[in-house]
Amino acid sequence: MLPAATLDGVAIKISANIGKSADAEAAFRFRAEGIGLYRTEFIFLVQDQFPTEDEQYRFYTTVAERMAPQEVVIRVLDVGGDKMLPYFPLPIETNPSLGCRGIRLLLKHPGILKTQMRAILRVSGAHAVSILLPMICSVGEVMEARKVLEAVKVELSAEKQPFNPKIRFGAMIETPAAAILATQLAAEVDFFSSGTNDLIQYLLTTDRTSAEVAGYYEPLHPAVIHVLKSVLETAKAEGKSVSVCGEMAGNPVYTELLLGLGARSFSLTPGEIPEIKKLIRSLNSQEAETLTNGLLKLGTIEEIKRRLCQRRVLA
Repeated sequence: MLPAATLDGVAIKISANIGKSADAEAAFRFRAEGIGLYRTEFIFLVQDQFPTEDEQYRFYTTVAERMAPQEVVIRVLDVGGDKMLPYFPLPIETNPSLGCRGIRLLLKHPGILKTQMRAILRVSGAHAVSILLPMICSVGEVMEARKVLEAVKVELSAEKQPFNPKIRFGAMIETPAAAILATQLAAEVDFFSSGTNDLIQYLLTTDRTSAEVAGYYEPLHPAVIHVLKSVLETAKAEGKSVSVCGEMAGNPVYTELLLGLGARSFSLTPGEIPEIKKLIRSLNSQEAETLTNGLLKLGTIEEIKRRLCQRRVLA
């Protein structure tokens, strides 16, 4: 399979999103350039109790071995909202999407985070893995999570367990707060992953799982385009890599737009990789930037869609 590079020679990194070890085989088969998002909650969802450190270590090692020597970005547990564990009862919330989920939940239960970080660090002793924090809303959350990481490093050193002391540590940009604080967050992490699904949901105050307001969930909303542009520009200015994941990354309707905004790394489901790679090879990055600069001047979704229809990006 040919690499992903635009007509004018701009290389684009295409990684895979996975939820279980078996998905790594598909990622390997479709020549993914590593795992850009390993959603570890699926490991927890199929258990009837919290997986132990050793169990997690074996899961992560299986994926890392299959993708070696390429990097596997492991997102720590992201439950709460629409993802609940039957063996981890949480208080009933009126609006769980705005409640205790992601990093908030982990920091309230640091033992869960500590066990997972121990497993990931142990894998890092032999393989290229990194840690990704979900649902970040503040710099303080990142700093608290890093304290847990550093404490785990001290423990493993005392136990003479091998690990990578410089393991990469990243944050999801999937809340408006994280997007606004991208410069400050960049000082605390090594990389970003832009989770477009939740970012759109929270920017547009639209529950993406609700049929009642589904029409308001619109990736081509001008606010979404401007925020993605800001995040990508900030990451570049701060010297941090940023991978775009979520449904936008794997949908060819948005590929040229994302290229024009400055995206140079995509993470998508394995089956979407061939089509997106093929499309990227047909695009010119300069033309994509010109298109996007024009879209950034438009004020409505309808205007943006008309412009893309003229380009035959939209049917």
